[in-house]
Amino acid sequence: MALLALRALPLVDAIESSNDTSHTRRDGWVSAPDGRGTFDILWSCLFTIFLCTWVSLHLNVPADHETYRHQFARKMRWMLQSIMAPEFVLAFATGQKVEAKRSVELFKDLALPSGRPKWTLRHGFYANMGGFVLHPRESTPFPVNSKQLHWLIHQGYVDYPTLTAKEVWDKSKADGFQKSLTCLQTGWFIIQIIGRAIQQLPITTLEITTLSFVLCTLVMFTQWANKPLDVESPTILTSSKSTAEILIAAGPSAGPPYQQTPLDFIDNQSPSWLTEVQPHLGFRTGPRIRPLPRFTNDRFPVIGAGPDAVFLFLFTMAYCGLHFVAWDFSFPTDMERSLWRAASIAIAACAFIFWVCETYQDGHRLGRWERWYANWFNGGMDGRINTMEKVRRSRRFIPVWEVYVMTPVTLIYTVARTYIVIEVFLCQRSLAIGCFDTVEWTEFVPHF
Repeated sequence: MALLALRALPLVDAIESSNDTSHTRRDGWVSAPDGRGTFDILWSCLFTIFLCTWVSLHLNVPADHETYRHQFARKMRWMLQSIMAPEFVLAFATGQKVEAKRSVELFKDLALPSGRPKWTLRHGFYANMGGFVLHPRESTPFPVNSKQLHWLIHQGYVDYPTLTAKEVWDKSKADGFQKSLTCLQTGWFIIQIIGRAIQQLPITTLEITTLSFVLCTLVMFTQWANKPLDVESPTILTSSKSTAEILIAAGPSAGPPYQQTPLDFIDNQSPSWLTEVQPHLGFRTGPRIRPLPRFTNDRFPVIGAGPDAVFLFLFTMAYCGLHFVAWDFSFPTDMERSLWRAASIAIAACAFIFWVCETYQDGHRLGRWERWYANWFNGGMDGRINTMEKVRRSRRFIPVWEVYVMTPVTLIYTVARTYIVIEVFLCQRSLAIGCFDTVEWTEFVPHF
């Protein structure tokens, strides 16, 4: 469906036409005396990719003991992840926005103290990224998210935060120059691609891949628009009660040993790759200190089945379908073209299978399908639905069938995506001669 939609666009038709008629090739490094050369193509794309994958990342608050080197290494790892699978980073961003919106609804039932600021999306993002750290009496401090903070306020253990939305944003290290530079560069890149398509000039696979990063970045910016950037110092919340006293007063629900923080019985930050999936598979885990000194950035997005999930699914498939634009491009060899086509199909198919499996398992894990069934066919079963909610955390996080299905899907996706990333650079050794022509911008100026 994504392929058919893309082929219906005039832009795609122009690109295909230009590449079909460009049989003459230039091999090796090409200088740029009269047009654009190999360096111009590489610099434009790599600089754009760097801005898209570095500036757009909004990571959670680091632990208090972490050095700049730890934080830099973490951001580099996430930058690499953004290059290998930008659609998954976009899924994390969308999930965080959905959780922030849920926190706004959750805090509406609290009696707002006089003079206290209204809870906003910025507060939700800030809380869920580890912006609030609880310091119980004579106990180890640990971060609390919006659900846990709501419970603490409701129980009277902490006061409602006095932080305003503006004060939350003041903690952000958002660099206006960096974001402006990113917007200018990505905007100019898009204009260049459109200009080349209109004038039927060949476009390289590297430029098509870069365009996919640009589109993901623009959406990520909108999803993270209210999330503070590079916050280093959290807000401290003190409590006159110790952690043990809070857990004893909570009753049997707080009895089982916690896995992440003492408030796991309110929200256990599930599911997360570092703290749940890796231990389940026997891999080396992430933060080993308990309670967690920081919230990890890889909590799987619990988006639900609303408009956000539909939008993310459609955009993910559109992103995967963008690789099909190069289906009939001129490649250095026929084998490389065939491998590109196979990789494009594999990426789209794996993304679809992942969405189907994860949507089903997420609904099963949260009891969504049972609730829907009860609401549709057995009205008035509130007691049964509440019971489902209480036992949902005891279900196996990763069933055996999902391991068997997702392991080969993940491997196939990784191989296909790795080939795409490598091939866009290999193609630079031999490009259609028209790839080095520049857009004649004067042709867009009306002549009278």
